[in-house]
Amino acid sequence: MYPCSATKVHQSTFTATPYSTIYGFVIEGEVVLPNGWVAKAEQYFCYAAKSAEEFITNGTAVYIERLGFLGQNTLGGPLEKTGRLCYIDGCSDSLLIYPPRCGDPSLNLLQFPSGIDQTFHIHPSVRLGIVVRGSGMSTLRNETINLEVGDMFCIEEREYHRFRTELDQTLTVVAFHPDGDWGPTDQNHTMLNRTYITDGKK
Repeated sequence: MYPCSATKVHQSTFTATPYSTIYGFVIEGEVVLPNGWVAKAEQYFCYAAKSAEEFITNGTAVYIERLGFLGQNTLGGPLEKTGRLCYIDGCSDSLLIYPPRCGDPSLNLLQFPSGIDQTFHIHPSVRLGIVVRGSGMSTLRNETINLEVGDMFCIEEREYHRFRTELDQTLTVVAFHPDGDWGPTDQNHTMLNRTYITDGKK
């Protein structure tokens, strides 16, 4: 339903598929984007590729490609230590790259403190992620996977899962969501909201 893929690249180039958006995270070193921007370690970016454009990876980076969608070019970071928002079971998250319109993709920071035993849950669409700090575990219905910095993962739609950390562990993940039910619309956005039409009289 939402054609996307994730690729980890080390000291090489990455070529975007025409008419796609690349969501990236730099693990170490730097990435030179096609428009000349330079993303450093622990920075993230979004780049709309209308042709087969190249990203130069001088280090290690993860590229998440969302086909058939053109996002807004963004460069941000470095990551903060914890998220700005509350998430389930004492975790936190931040919206790193927002959806330009309601329903569009997003890139998110997800932080798990020590001693987390997250409630099993599902998502209605695929989740692609990369471990960027710390370590922990991901438990699926019949399998537990150890996670370390640089590990990538894919959680399929409606896959039963949770994350866990031991008392001496914390885990930070950057996760891509290909869709969502939040974001601005033509009828509800920050420029329009709190704009009041008057007749000029006090």
